[in-house]
Amino acid sequence: MTTRDPIFDNLPAMLKQVKTANPLPKAEGKIVHVSTPWDIVHAIEDAEENSTIIIAKGRYVMPRDTILSTHHVTIRGETGNREDVILDGDTEFDDQYVRLGTRLMSGTVRAPAILKLTRCRHVTIADVTFANSPKYGIMYVGDSRVHHLTIHNVKFHNCWARGFKGTGTSRIDHMPFTKEELGYDPTAQEHIEWNRPRHGIVRHCLFINDHIKRNDDDGFDGDYLAGMDVMGIKEFHVHDNVFVGIRGKNGGGRGSIFIWINAEDVIVENNLFMHCDKAISLGNPSGPEWDISNSVVRNNTIVGGSNKGIEIQHGDNIDVHDNRICSSDRKEFHAIQIQDIHNKARVYNNIIQTDPMDTFNCCDAVEIGENKIGDFINEFKDIESGDLRM
Repeated sequence: MTTRDPIFDNLPAMLKQVKTANPLPKAEGKIVHVSTPWDIVHAIEDAEENSTIIIAKGRYVMPRDTILSTHHVTIRGETGNREDVILDGDTEFDDQYVRLGTRLMSGTVRAPAILKLTRCRHVTIADVTFANSPKYGIMYVGDSRVHHLTIHNVKFHNCWARGFKGTGTSRIDHMPFTKEELGYDPTAQEHIEWNRPRHGIVRHCLFINDHIKRNDDDGFDGDYLAGMDVMGIKEFHVHDNVFVGIRGKNGGGRGSIFIWINAEDVIVENNLFMHCDKAISLGNPSGPEWDISNSVVRNNTIVGGSNKGIEIQHGDNIDVHDNRICSSDRKEFHAIQIQDIHNKARVYNNIIQTDPMDTFNCCDAVEIGENKIGDFINEFKDIESGDLRM
């Protein structure tokens, strides 16, 4: 466990370690300008196809959760600076938080989130901040055909379960109905394949928590925490994001990027992780037989963290290469763990600072190529800013 804080004064230098976001093109189609919390709610829930909702500069304490269910919609801040437009949940962790958590769920399951997406395709969310959420910032329903979702230049600030959450591909949108009431089997593979989220992008975002999670009433003693947690996705690209201080109460936070349950064709690249418990998890040791396949983890930088830097579990055909990993806080975990691989995974060209534990914990199906492992503390350019050039 570590209670180490990132040096938050170094945030501008951290952000420089990834590519700067290009501005979105000029808005087209119907344009709706909003400047109050209720205006935001109504504009999103009454949105027309091929429209853009532009939110004026300001901090907005959201009166309730907001649900988008319209195709071809863009939600963006007016200035292009995500710090200028803040959608605020105004509380810390509360799994039963009624104001943001009663809709899209069954009577017993709640998911407090500021913005919820269901049955919508070709949606872009850009240039805003989701802050102080009791559980999720943005949540999509995983069996509702949320296709071609782009999250661009968004800040997730103090979201106390996940900043970005995608639910399972056969378990939420049909609740609480039975198979007989629905007229189809929501767990059938053809249903899952038709509805699963695909063609998504998460780019140039900042996931940041100001302190270690304090509330332990989350079912996991305060460690139910990640930056983003999505399931069953296909053809997603997660790149040029920064994750800072994503830490559970006991040092057991989940992967800052956590992707699992039969996900495939995923690229995770050019992301920076600063003092997060665990950086990248593709798969879950307690998950299903198939979690991740045909995917790549490359060119990521991981500084600090008490748990594994990269964890791959229950998958096949995974490449892990050209990543840089350095932590003086990791005492009981391996820098890279790859287990339960069905056929093959490859690990090569990574630069890894030596830890007390063995660098790799990999099953026999993993090919470990040439990696540079050693004491590079005095060779890295600026560790506390995430610059691990040598």
